[in-house]
Amino acid sequence: MLIDTDRFGTFDTKDSKLIEFPQGIPGFEDLHYFIILEVSQTKPIYWLQSTENKYIALPVILTFEILDDYYIDIRDNELEELHVESQNDLLIMNVVVIPETIEKMTVNLAAPLVINAVRGIGKQIIVDAKTMPIRMPIYEAIMKSLAKGGQDDAGAVEKNG
Repeated sequence: MLIDTDRFGTFDTKDSKLIEFPQGIPGFEDLHYFIILEVSQTKPIYWLQSTENKYIALPVILTFEILDDYYIDIRDNELEELHVESQNDLLIMNVVVIPETIEKMTVNLAAPLVINAVRGIGKQIIVDAKTMPIRMPIYEAIMKSLAKGGQDDAGAVEKNG
């Protein structure tokens, strides 16, 4: 499958790498199919690229790589919607906001993207915003992760660049 993107050009990927968000993502409810891109120049930030709109690419991170104490409680009914058979099937990502001043980047910890990487089904869930910040500064945590070497890859991720 050829995917045309505004930011990363055109590339070929396997249909098995597609992630379906049946309900869309808040703000992008009309878009249902995405792929996760790993771009070496932006690592540890990955990109959730729409396959339906070449202009939509959300920066995301694997929060567990960056923050040792990040914990979310996922309700059973949300796992059922994703057809999860094992917690090992899950990929948890969070959306990053990258302003012009990169040192001010933040991550939304209150609304993780929960993805069944085996079946290619995803959903953004809302956790208790009282305990998880919507705009947590993340620049320093990313720099510490890079100094440690970080993780090689995110599993079901298409490499680009």
